[in-house]
Amino acid sequence: MNDMDWQHPRSDYSELIGYRVTKRDTGYCELELAVERKHLNRLNVPHGGSLATLIDTAAGVAVALAQGPDKALPAVTLSLSMQFLGQAKVGDVLTAIGRHIGGGRTIAYGTAEIKSQDGRVIARGDGTFRYVTPRG
Repeated sequence: MNDMDWQHPRSDYSELIGYRVTKRDTGYCELELAVERKHLNRLNVPHGGSLATLIDTAAGVAVALAQGPDKALPAVTLSLSMQFLGQAKVGDVLTAIGRHIGGGRTIAYGTAEIKSQDGRVIARGDGTFRYVTPRG
């Protein structure tokens, strides 16, 4: 998370998935993803890995912004737990809302929820993150 553009924490993987950051604040992040065919599994619903990416990223960015929206603290995921609660389809716009919920100087906890454009909860999850010092 060294890219301080913050309109989109860029990586090749984020470009592949296609999500974008739509809101950020202290300990808070919202991501948006328009579901495309590339996100579907063999049952034609979003693959759990795509949803896990949104949960991990939303919670991780919220944790990274624990000290403010303009001071990102790089963090890596130590653990992630997920619950898949609903389904989505091609054309749905999913919003992942992440929140920093606690921790200390080196370990932080985040939570996130994914909702469809009509308010249905699609998934939720919790993560444990470790703040890291960027390698030079």
